[in-house]
Amino acid sequence: MSMLRRSTQPKHSDTFIAHGTQLEGVIRCEANIRIDGKFTGEVTCSGTITIGEHGEAHSTLTASHIVVAGSVVGDIHANGKLVIASTGQVCGNCLSEVLLIEEGGMLNGTSLMERSSGGGANKKDSKGSQQEAAKVSEHKEGEKQAG
Repeated sequence: MSMLRRSTQPKHSDTFIAHGTQLEGVIRCEANIRIDGKFTGEVTCSGTITIGEHGEAHSTLTASHIVVAGSVVGDIHANGKLVIASTGQVCGNCLSEVLLIEEGGMLNGTSLMERSSGGGANKKDSKGSQQEAAKVSEHKEGEKQAG
């Protein structure tokens, strides 16, 4: 009888939005999430957000790590690594610790890289240098489009 009374914590499972599914709203999860359908809204995840090759997200994405193999229109905040795969397209502002864009992947927007705390610069100086980096990035993007 004691076995029946024990409560077990459910294990975290990944969340999957399949191809052909359209979903709108706010998602908050502790596990990983993969979007192969269409999602509009906001996703906050403690694990990894993956936008599959057929996935489309018109969203604000926040997670430890983010992988984009489909398309994202919106802002991305990765506490760790942001990977834009060769089939991935991002249109928006990105903030991450590490950015990897594979050959063929596209980023149309700004990218700021922020290292984890522990560096020597104070927050005010860091923010100023991020703004300068964004201006340089926007200028270079403008030059590429013009020429």
